[in-house]
Amino acid sequence: MTEMVNFSFALSPRMRSFIELRDALACLEAARITQHGASWLHAACDLRASLLGDQGRKNAIPEVIALFTDLQLHLNQLAADAPHYSSSIQIACDKIKAHMTQLQPGLPDACHFLAEDALINAYLNTQKKHDWLGHKLCMQQSIHAIWQQSDPRTLPLHAALKPLIEAVDYLDKMLNDFVQWKQCVATHGTGHITPDRGKSFGLLVISLPADVVARGIMPDISGNRLAIRIRFQLWTPGSPPCDYDGDQPYSMMLVPVGM
Repeated sequence: MTEMVNFSFALSPRMRSFIELRDALACLEAARITQHGASWLHAACDLRASLLGDQGRKNAIPEVIALFTDLQLHLNQLAADAPHYSSSIQIACDKIKAHMTQLQPGLPDACHFLAEDALINAYLNTQKKHDWLGHKLCMQQSIHAIWQQSDPRTLPLHAALKPLIEAVDYLDKMLNDFVQWKQCVATHGTGHITPDRGKSFGLLVISLPADVVARGIMPDISGNRLAIRIRFQLWTPGSPPCDYDGDQPYSMMLVPVGM
């Protein structure tokens, strides 16, 4: 089976909050596993912005709960339209309810850790302030030594985030398996997607084979919710992006959740 890479394009602010949260959690976990201190701190600052509503972002937890609620409404409608799926849909709804219950308190331990941890705040300040006195250089010099004993810092946060990680993983899988894929071809690297006018969509997913992505062929979208233009670019090492002019097959889905 061909390995595929899914690209998520948010079509609403709520879905954008979810994607930012999902990606921050994924980067944090990858950095924890590989024991890469600078990457962990960068991801922790990104996650802090999502969970604390910093840097112009909304608090992402209410957005995730709202997405679960929206998904549940769609599943209930599907069960009414297709009763033969009702038992499996009920299982999914029960899982959604369990995740919503876990997220309802707002993860106070994780939020407190991200707000108060001295190292995270110091790293965040190096990203936000003019560094006239070289604090950023001192930070980079210290991370290697600090990360010799990283578990007291990374493991408590990982444990506090576990309900959120599980909920986001489940929601992401549901969103990427919510409707049928449509097979398309971008002629000379360009195509158009016209959503149904009678529906509202919160997410566009474009899927490409992994070997295509490995060659540097990447999707980009522009337009609005009524008319979306997709074009493919070629990212060659050491060169600026350029338009890809070959005929590129791709799969896509528009998800009617998250408006």
